[in-house]
Amino acid sequence: MTPLPRTHGNILPQKSRVRTAIAVRASVASRVSPLRDIPTEIGLEIIEIALLSTSLPSTSPTALALVSKSFNAVVCKTIYKIVVLDSLSRIALFHRTVGLKSSQFLGTHVLALAVTSEYYNTQARNQLEQIVAACTGLRTLALPRPGVLASGIISKTRPIELVIQQFDAMTPFEWDPPFADKVVESPAAHLSRNLTRLRICEPGAVWTSPLAAVEFFGPLPGLTHLALARHVKSGSSLNDDVFVREICTLLKTRTSLKMLVVSLFPASWPRPGPTRGSLCGHGCICKTLLRVAESDKRLVVLATGWDTLHHSYVPPDTSLPHVNHGGARLGDIGFWTNWEMSDKRVVAFTTGWEPEILPGAVKWTYPTVAHEWFGGHNFWENWLTLPN
Repeated sequence: MTPLPRTHGNILPQKSRVRTAIAVRASVASRVSPLRDIPTEIGLEIIEIALLSTSLPSTSPTALALVSKSFNAVVCKTIYKIVVLDSLSRIALFHRTVGLKSSQFLGTHVLALAVTSEYYNTQARNQLEQIVAACTGLRTLALPRPGVLASGIISKTRPIELVIQQFDAMTPFEWDPPFADKVVESPAAHLSRNLTRLRICEPGAVWTSPLAAVEFFGPLPGLTHLALARHVKSGSSLNDDVFVREICTLLKTRTSLKMLVVSLFPASWPRPGPTRGSLCGHGCICKTLLRVAESDKRLVVLATGWDTLHHSYVPPDTSLPHVNHGGARLGDIGFWTNWEMSDKRVVAFTTGWEPEILPGAVKWTYPTVAHEWFGGHNFWENWLTLPN
């Protein structure tokens, strides 16, 4: 027989014993349930992961949004936080959604927008202008071309980080009005005050100098991170000289700039066929940029276009001379999870005297931006791990 609990030697009445048992159970529950005390932000993250990982129709975000107004608010906060428009139909669909939602809803819910469709037309360009103009709370914005930002209706949308696929004015993304009497030097100057991170992922169809690309967005007094892209071609010394000279100018005049990434693409990109080859020929821009990187550690030179880490690939003999043999930095990079940083600065495999890239998954290019965001990968933080 279980002995009755006592207080100062006296047996407790029946009701007191029940209250004591309940209090003990409540005390134990509070000690073993840390979810009661987690911050609201972490709680929302847990709910978001659960919503996005479910495969059951009964627990899909759309179904759970009907449970209550409070839960509907949580679901909307989750599904609208990052919006990816990867086709013309999704651009049109979200354009219709923008017309149905209030400006307050869009301004507080849509924090990141990535437009990654493979095809565009004039209608899609006009829809994108209206979408960006309506989402005034955007912190991060990824667009195929900068011309969308030249529209006057976008003046209230001022993201902190901007990602551009290619910097050119190819149709339907022109920004100078036809037959204009005066060319505007900074069509997107309204972004200047807030923008701190500017990333141009790929070389454009028409070459634009680094200073001209930056000037498009105005003075950018708070710019701390900048990424530019360049095709590597042997013998194109004229543009190479201008490019390197303006990179040096940016490093010299922008003292607030913490990082400048230059992504180097092969002359023919994407390269057809499965063969592996050198990034460039002798006497190209690579060596010149490496010398600049040795003198200014803010410069990171990134050989891109393909994944450079393959399990079947044997790294070159380290006794061979390397193009980055000096104070530059070398990182052997796999796809997202396979980071292997060494004590050098250039991010590429090297064989002999030239950086080499191997065929594989396209990486650090515009189509992977949405995967970066959803995977929690930060383009800039990858290079912060490189030692000086």
